[in-house]
Amino acid sequence: MAITECAYEAHIVETIVSGRWPLACDPSLVAHAGHCAVCREVVTVAAALHDEEATARQEARLRVPSAAIVWWRATIRARTESSRIAERPITVAQGLAGACAVGLACGVLGAAWRSLEWFQRLGDVISDVGPRRLDITAASALILQHALPLVLGLGACLLIAPLALYLVLSDD
Repeated sequence: MAITECAYEAHIVETIVSGRWPLACDPSLVAHAGHCAVCREVVTVAAALHDEEATARQEARLRVPSAAIVWWRATIRARTESSRIAERPITVAQGLAGACAVGLACGVLGAAWRSLEWFQRLGDVISDVGPRRLDITAASALILQHALPLVLGLGACLLIAPLALYLVLSDD
């Protein structure tokens, strides 16, 4: 029959937990643990658990940031949140500006559409002119006169549209 308990078992565990094992304890207790199978097993398990606890405590101390770092992170987080809140009205204003730019572009295109109808009638005029160079030159000058507002309007739209999209879609 195997022995499952020893009278010195609790005393050995207490010595290991207090950190006095094996140098700062009674030498007779160390000698007993060397001869008793139960106490030898208790020493092995309790020492391993004590070492693991000490390692875990040291790792926990290393992971806890200082109060200055915690305070710094909190102020950074507060600044970030306040800037997000401040950006909301600006984003709405940028969206409205983009919508106004699109509306303006549609208005310019609507006004230019009338000029496009005039271009269709101009084709009939050019076909009536025939091969006469002076008449063709006059018709070309007429086209350039009326096409200038159309070209300027389209150019303005081509310049404003990317800028409006940038302002509306940018996060910064």
